[in-house]
Amino acid sequence: MKKIADAGLLIAFLDRNDKYHGWADGVFRAESPPFYTAEPILAEVSAVLGSPDSVLRMIESGDLVVRLDLQTEVFAIRSLAWKYRDQPMDLGDACCVRLAELLGGSVVYTVDKSDFLLYRKNGRQPVPCIFPD
Repeated sequence: MKKIADAGLLIAFLDRNDKYHGWADGVFRAESPPFYTAEPILAEVSAVLGSPDSVLRMIESGDLVVRLDLQTEVFAIRSLAWKYRDQPMDLGDACCVRLAELLGGSVVYTVDKSDFLLYRKNGRQPVPCIFPD
């Protein structure tokens, strides 16, 4: 199974004060790397944490793999954002859904349960997700 990391998982893992830290820490202890992600997600995490150092170290160690080329996938990403414009879908969520479309047998680790229960990949398929309890 391929694991996709949304911003919420990474923020919770890297910020010990985050309310989902225990869940995220458990995910990283139970699941072996790599976790696939996208540059917009990493930018969001870095902005929230105030520094890119932690996410860059995770990339260097191989725990995170940037797997989405935004330039190549721009049409598909824009289509997803347009489809969910009433929510609205942010860029990181669109990247996660697109990664789920591209990586067969994948699951998204996210804290955004209300959003990801609405999103669909490949038109009408639910996006497989793991949420905190």
